[in-house]
Amino acid sequence: MTSNKLVRILFTIIGVIMPIFIGLLHTYAHFTDLIKPEVQSHLQQEIMVTGQTQIMWNTWGVMSVMMGISFIVIGLLNISIIRNTNKNSQFPTLPIFAMIFYLSAVIYVGLTFNADMQLYGGIAGMMLTIVCLITNLKS
Repeated sequence: MTSNKLVRILFTIIGVIMPIFIGLLHTYAHFTDLIKPEVQSHLQQEIMVTGQTQIMWNTWGVMSVMMGISFIVIGLLNISIIRNTNKNSQFPTLPIFAMIFYLSAVIYVGLTFNADMQLYGGIAGMMLTIVCLITNLKS
């Protein structure tokens, strides 16, 4: 297998399959479990956001839906990058660095909010992305 092909396979996994899968899973969980009245009632407390009083449910709900959809959009945009890159030329490094930045945020969230799945998923994704970057730079 050529290094260009390996880079494309790794980037497809970390840049397309995983973000779309996580986004679909997150959006599914939001619209099946997290919108239940019990959850909404727990989040009726008011908080200040950008100087305005908001019900926690409204703020959290916006972030929850947008996070899931944003992951899907990241994957779809990465499909475009893969499709528009010549298979015989070196893969562009900017999308790989963008995924490193994204996965750094995933690891940060995992550490900061005691979210084990995000932490370990981010670490696994980061290792694959670093292999992808090194392989790409050597080709």
